[in-house]
Amino acid sequence: MRVLLVSANREHIPDPIFPLGLAYIAAAAQRAGHAIDIADLCFGRQPVRDLQRRIRAFQPEVIGLSIRNVDNAAYPLTVDYLPRHREVIDAIRATTSACVVVGGSGFSILPEQYMQALDADFGIRGAGEQAFVALLDALAEKRNPGNIPALRSKHPWPDNGQPVAAPAVPPSQSAESPWPARRLFDYARYIRRGGCGNVQTKRGCVFKCSYCTYPLLEGNRFQLRAAADVVDEIEALQTRYGPHPIFFVDSILNFPHGHLEGICEELLRRKLKVRWSCYATPVKLDANQAQLMARAGCEGIELGTDAVDDAQLERLGKSFDADTVHQANRHCLDAGLRVCHSLIFGAPGETRVSIRNTCRAIRAMQPTAVIAMTGVRVYPGTPLAEQLIAAGMLSRAAIGLAPAFYIEPEVAGFLPAYLTRQARDAGNWVLPGIEPPLLPASQRMLRALGISGPLWRLLRFSWMRRFSRSKFRRSTTSWGIPNPRRTLL
Repeated sequence: MRVLLVSANREHIPDPIFPLGLAYIAAAAQRAGHAIDIADLCFGRQPVRDLQRRIRAFQPEVIGLSIRNVDNAAYPLTVDYLPRHREVIDAIRATTSACVVVGGSGFSILPEQYMQALDADFGIRGAGEQAFVALLDALAEKRNPGNIPALRSKHPWPDNGQPVAAPAVPPSQSAESPWPARRLFDYARYIRRGGCGNVQTKRGCVFKCSYCTYPLLEGNRFQLRAAADVVDEIEALQTRYGPHPIFFVDSILNFPHGHLEGICEELLRRKLKVRWSCYATPVKLDANQAQLMARAGCEGIELGTDAVDDAQLERLGKSFDADTVHQANRHCLDAGLRVCHSLIFGAPGETRVSIRNTCRAIRAMQPTAVIAMTGVRVYPGTPLAEQLIAAGMLSRAAIGLAPAFYIEPEVAGFLPAYLTRQARDAGNWVLPGIEPPLLPASQRMLRALGISGPLWRLLRFSWMRRFSRSKFRRSTTSWGIPNPRRTLL
């Protein structure tokens, strides 16, 4: 079949992100013998009109729309992406009668709601390589696709009625799995504008953070790729596109033990000089692991710390304590790695004491950067959502398409001014919900100057810290004007 795959993501801050998931779908569909074309809406002055021109030229029978994010997950500066997605669907429907299939991580978080809001013909929840190809085959052969796992459909089927979706089961990642079809996209442009490429080494997550959707999207067990296969892919990227940094997009790269070590040892064995960065957990991040990462080319780690207060870490469902965070930070800095801590303030049970404990501890650890979120985004199906529903603090129906955030009432009036002062005093804090981290023009200028890799690494420089402090000269004393497309629980 003739299939047009559309990447709906148009977000450029902090960087444009290469649509890796859609590239995996493209590879699977192409391998199955379907004719594939791509419409990437991330670039261009008139992306929706460009999409319509591509539709008219290619005349697809099926259009697959990938929705990466529901919103920017920041409060109160919330950006809801649903209007953009509706604009894309409206443009598609005005141009063609092709079957529309929606998928991606954003769709998979709210599949029923997105099916209704976007009026798609089909939707696929979770990893889509197997399900999308099965759907294409069924449509080509005019068969009932109702037994395909993870499928949503608005169509009734004569032989068994409305198809019932089975739970999403991510396909295994192995050496035999096709690499993402980057050649169909402008990968080089993402390197220039985004500062790095991206690679996935595994799917799934065994941890149980209260707010996190990774176990829902990818499963609660790890599916690992062989180290040699991962490094083969990295080496091929460096050969084809020239030397460029890599960001590993795994929810956490350094767990389970032995997986990251195998990749690092393979990079060292081949003497492959590549700069890379990743998300990591403080769990079992010891001196040996940090030093091995540094020797293998790692230049920065984003630690999913969330808090540095034992009581709050427990309430967030984290698998470590504050002392583990201190040790992991020290091991990374001793190994010469840049460290960024991601924090979440205002989750259930948060107190002024726990906020002060976290801020005091983070300042003492002297990391390269801190990214602090004010309020916690509530997604359906997460332990946090179930906890709030059980406590009678919200109804299940309240967690819908409008972005929903929770801020503990006890600290709601305290947070904005206190965190603004922390950011002003430290100079290396980013508060995405309170102050835009970067203007698009500034981001483009930095990339045009050849600055690659995660931009938070620039906060190690005194001039960048002075600039950062200047944004927080005036204390924020309120949460600003309410946004009708955002709910505070």
